[in-house]
Amino acid sequence: MGGYIYETSGLVQISHAEIEKRIFQHRLFGLDSLQEHLFQFCKAVLIADSERIQDFIFYDLAPSILLYGSPNTGKTTLCNLLFDRLKKEVTNEINFYTIDIGKMLDPALGQSSRNLEEAFEDLRKACSDGSSAFLVLDELDSFCMSRSRIQEHDAIRRAMTTLILELDRLHPSSTRKLILCGITNVEDLIDTAVVRRFSLKHFVDANLDWDDFRCYIEYLSRPIKYIPQDQDLEQLYDIYKGRAFKSGDIKALYKTLLIDVICEGKKISIRDNLFKLFKEGFSTSEHLAKTYGEFANGRQRMANR
Repeated sequence: MGGYIYETSGLVQISHAEIEKRIFQHRLFGLDSLQEHLFQFCKAVLIADSERIQDFIFYDLAPSILLYGSPNTGKTTLCNLLFDRLKKEVTNEINFYTIDIGKMLDPALGQSSRNLEEAFEDLRKACSDGSSAFLVLDELDSFCMSRSRIQEHDAIRRAMTTLILELDRLHPSSTRKLILCGITNVEDLIDTAVVRRFSLKHFVDANLDWDDFRCYIEYLSRPIKYIPQDQDLEQLYDIYKGRAFKSGDIKALYKTLLIDVICEGKKISIRDNLFKLFKEGFSTSEHLAKTYGEFANGRQRMANR
């Protein structure tokens, strides 16, 4: 993961230099409006004057964002890009944090809750000197599943309860310097009490229109010096829509294409290989549909026994 780890709580501070490495030459296509919306919200939180803070208090608007949607849609990258822009354009006194869920969760009775409490206490201390904190809680579903799922371990349920309490403590008058971004791929399984406590809730899934798709393919094709023809782009766009590719899926196809170019050189046709990858490569949507279908069929078989 990289970064400074706060003892046993699982809180990790990641330097801006590390974030810049992660987003180097990264662009998100089809999410421009959402990026700008989230940036303006975070900026408003960080620079709010007393009058704006009163507005936040009136509407009980805490500095919290929930991003949800299928895997491979750019949620984590979106958070990294958002932090980078806040650091450069709003305040240099903002630091990036995340929580190592594996380190935070502990089978010992009550320890997970204590670790999470300690992490938030460290964040509040970090903000007490006038600096700001940007916390990303990735894989929120790993400990915030609905409480109706009785098979969940007690340590996980306790950790979720602690998170709910910490979300309640994100009061705009006292913790506006702490911005929390939660991320999940399975929002329908997250406990309602957790979901409703986030002020902003946004579905992240860039369904690229023709112009965005064209720009994205041209952007990805540049390093391998490939210039797709208009007719090819139209055919690829039809395949993209038919297989419901995520933007991350397309980039993964290009990773394979780059390996082909490196290993095979002039012996391959980039165009033919690209079409083959689009037709046969991995699609997150197709995989999820198959997986959920198998899961539902399994549950039905068990119910019929």
